[in-house]
Amino acid sequence: MTSPDSNLRRYFDEHKIPVDVWSVLRAAALLSVGEFRVFEIAYEDWFGEAGDEKLIEKHFTGYMFNDIVPPWVRHFCKKVLKRDSEGEIDPAEFGVVHKSASRAQINKGLEAAMYIVGFMIILFMFGESAAQVLKLQCLFPPCY
Repeated sequence: MTSPDSNLRRYFDEHKIPVDVWSVLRAAALLSVGEFRVFEIAYEDWFGEAGDEKLIEKHFTGYMFNDIVPPWVRHFCKKVLKRDSEGEIDPAEFGVVHKSASRAQINKGLEAAMYIVGFMIILFMFGESAAQVLKLQCLFPPCY
């Protein structure tokens, strides 16, 4: 079991981040979700129903630009950090379920990767041929 302070351990310039904001960031990392999703889950946890996106966005804007963390988000983040310090955190407990990629999504990703690699190869070949036409000694480092 880790000490409660180990969840708040910070590095480098992170000491400039307010504690409430840091707890939102930490909760988001522990649940593997974005900060806005933390606000959505916290709203549902506190009020017992899913919140209107516009309402949550209003609170999230205050968080993003003024470091204002609503009490219901603060409470939720403390709950997540406490569960983590106990070593019993399960994202599914908070309604976070990560789905595996479908076969179609994997194929689409591979297709996109092949297009990117093909484009880069064509771009490299174009650069080499342009260097030969322009009689450049060296186009890509290291140049000896």
